[in-house]
Amino acid sequence: MSKNIVFDYRALRLLVGLIAFAIPFAVSLIARESLTSISASYHTDARDAFVGLLFIVGAFLWAYNGHNIRQGRASKVASLAAFLVALYPTACDACEPDIVSIVHVSAAAVLFSILAYFCLGPFREHIRNAGGKAGRRDNIYLACGVVMVASMIAIGIGNLPPVKEFATGIRLTYWGEAAALCAFGVAWITAGKVIPWLADDKEALHLFARKGG
Repeated sequence: MSKNIVFDYRALRLLVGLIAFAIPFAVSLIARESLTSISASYHTDARDAFVGLLFIVGAFLWAYNGHNIRQGRASKVASLAAFLVALYPTACDACEPDIVSIVHVSAAAVLFSILAYFCLGPFREHIRNAGGKAGRRDNIYLACGVVMVASMIAIGIGNLPPVKEFATGIRLTYWGEAAALCAFGVAWITAGKVIPWLADDKEALHLFARKGG
C-alpha cells in the first residue's frame, strides 16, 4: 500500500459504518417520540439530524471508489440515493403518499439494495470460505447482507393492505429500517479493519499510527 495515502479507504469505510450505525439511535433520541419509521423523524425535532447524517453518509459514499470501476459506480449511485432520501421526505403518518414520498421510498430501496450488494458481493469477493480473521469478516458480511435483504422484504410485506395496520402497530418499518442501518454500519465498520479480532496486523487500520510527511 502506498505510503502517500492521505485518506485511507479503510478509514472511509469505518466512518460510514459508524454514522450509519448511529442514525437510528440519534434520531430516536432527538425526536423524543415513538417513530413509525426512521424516515418519519423528518417530521419531528430530529429532522436536521436525519438530513445531516444522510448527507454525510452520501458524501462519504461519493468519495468511496472501491477497488474497481463497478464498485465505484455503485457507490456513486448509492450516494445520490442517500441525497434523495434526505431531500425528498417520506409522507407524514396522517398524509397520503405523493410524488415526493414515492421518490423517497424508491431512493431508500436503491440505497439499501446497493449497500446489501456491497455486503454480499465486493466485501466477500476475495475471502469467501477463508479461514481465520478473514473468514470471520466473511461471515459478518454475509449475515449483514442477509439482515438487510430480509429487512427490506419485511418492510415491503408490512405495507401490503391485509397486514399494514398490524405492521404499523408494531412499528415494523421502524424496526426493519433500524435493523438494516445497524447491519450496514456493522458491515462497514468491519470492512474498516480496525478491530484486531477481525484483521491481521498487516492489513489492519491503525488509527493512531504515525505517518511521515
